[in-house]
Amino acid sequence: MSSYQSNQIKLINTSLIDPHPDNPRKNIGDVTDLAASIKTNGLLTPLSVVPNGERYRVIAGHRRLAACKQAGIVAVPCFVLQLGPLQQLEAMVTENCQREQLTVLEEADAIQGMLDLGATTASVAHRLGRSGDYVRDRVKAASIKTEVRASRDDFGQISIGQLVAIARYDGQPDRQKELAQAAGTSNFDYILRNIERDDRARQWVESVAALLGEPDSGINLIPDPEKPYSDPEWRYIGCMFPSTGTPEEAIEKIRELNPAAVSIHTVSQQVYLWTRRDKTADAEEEARRAAEQAERDARRHALEEYAATTADKRMAWLHGHLHAIKRAKLIETTARLGLLQTIDPDPTGFTKDLHTWNDAACAREQFAAIAGIKPEQALAELHTHLDSPDWPTYAVMILTARFEWFISPNDWDWSGDDNVSRRIPGYYLILQDLGYEPSDDETEHLDRLVAAITEEDEEEDE
Repeated sequence: MSSYQSNQIKLINTSLIDPHPDNPRKNIGDVTDLAASIKTNGLLTPLSVVPNGERYRVIAGHRRLAACKQAGIVAVPCFVLQLGPLQQLEAMVTENCQREQLTVLEEADAIQGMLDLGATTASVAHRLGRSGDYVRDRVKAASIKTEVRASRDDFGQISIGQLVAIARYDGQPDRQKELAQAAGTSNFDYILRNIERDDRARQWVESVAALLGEPDSGINLIPDPEKPYSDPEWRYIGCMFPSTGTPEEAIEKIRELNPAAVSIHTVSQQVYLWTRRDKTADAEEEARRAAEQAERDARRHALEEYAATTADKRMAWLHGHLHAIKRAKLIETTARLGLLQTIDPDPTGFTKDLHTWNDAACAREQFAAIAGIKPEQALAELHTHLDSPDWPTYAVMILTARFEWFISPNDWDWSGDDNVSRRIPGYYLILQDLGYEPSDDETEHLDRLVAAITEEDEEEDE
């Protein structure tokens, strides 16, 4: 503030001094300790103020003014400055930045205010002792609308890098809010990459559409058929998407394939390729698909029968044996089951598992089978048992019921390598440690499952 400083000090009544309405620092914080210090030692540094009619506005010393008023100080020494609106704002921003009292967003809004009053990026950078890029980044952050800022209480604490990324999607408040909610977490970069990927795909398909729409493209561009997989005229034969190459490379690839027609599918950001239907070939294809579906249905039916049988076997064993297992072993098992659930496909993980265990669709029937309690009585029983010395038994019942629900026969394939299937070998190890003995059939299926998971992991490593 040296270029705006005055050598003349005037004693002014605190009742005549107001906070500046354009002060960049929106929250001056608690001044109790400062008020106590001023009451004991006096105000060591004068305020800087500007005239405002018959009153004054603070330029530097908002916290000191609030502390003096709290301490009951009647009059304070002040430097009285003669500054225009831009100079006032420049002085306040400079003073706060030197003391590192502003949040990034407060500084950004103040810098934008200086530019609105006629300052240039270069002059603001010079005044603050910062680079032009520093100022430009904060101008981008200042552009974020109030609607987006209100999406979280601590929006002002978001880092400048993430604010700049959010500002990039001006005019897209839903995307900005999604990014704002993820700011400060490990999910931010993941969400940002997905948005950037979607944007690239959209730009790619728009460029391809423009090339296809040129009069001399030589490619038959049609609207998407209303029934993509059963249209009477067109049969789907493939698609092009951004990984195909540049828009120009995609056009050349389409020419090589020479489909009867192409269409732009904006939802999937892909270019669909079509050929005209051959009724005989279609009938043969339909018969082949029907045979394959029948085979899949038969296999699924066999798996469902197998899964239902093994589920009944496991739950019957749990029902008959848990009460006889030692308490220490049950406590250990509770911990192991809880840890195993941390790879739950639901991102909220273990906490949600415990919260939703008694939902109608989440393990109530399995818990009733294991505990021997009617489903409608389960919750009342647990209110008693989870506060009693035998709580480990019921904790194991809850967690095993959750696993049994996850591997229900309706959606479980013993040969899968998804997150649900990957937990099954670990679950069986825990049951066997309690004394459960799997049948030969179960062991055979488990071996196949472990082999499928191992193969998938090896392929990923390569």
